[in-house]
Amino acid sequence: MQRLYSRYFSLGYLNPDINTKFALISLICYLTDKIKSKKPDTTHYQIIRKILGNDLPEDLAKGLAVVCSDFAYGCSQFPTFGIDDKNIPVKIKEIMSARTPF
Repeated sequence: MQRLYSRYFSLGYLNPDINTKFALISLICYLTDKIKSKKPDTTHYQIIRKILGNDLPEDLAKGLAVVCSDFAYGCSQFPTFGIDDKNIPVKIKEIMSARTPF
């Protein structure tokens, strides 16, 4: 099970602080929810790809999208940690740039 999780759902090493991982998930979920209010067909995967482009391996992009979708299910509020909407994509890029894959 660990091998499956590591292959499809692990975020790799982002930071020793779990709050960084939760912040990443929350910020992606927040943006997705905000955009869904205007474009209901929007997915977490689309938001991840739009922000991170092709710099993120496909398996990781899909895994992160699944984790975000799972955490967001039934939620309507997501903490943004005081980050302005326009700066959220920058913060997501910053968090992901510190990722060490293993």
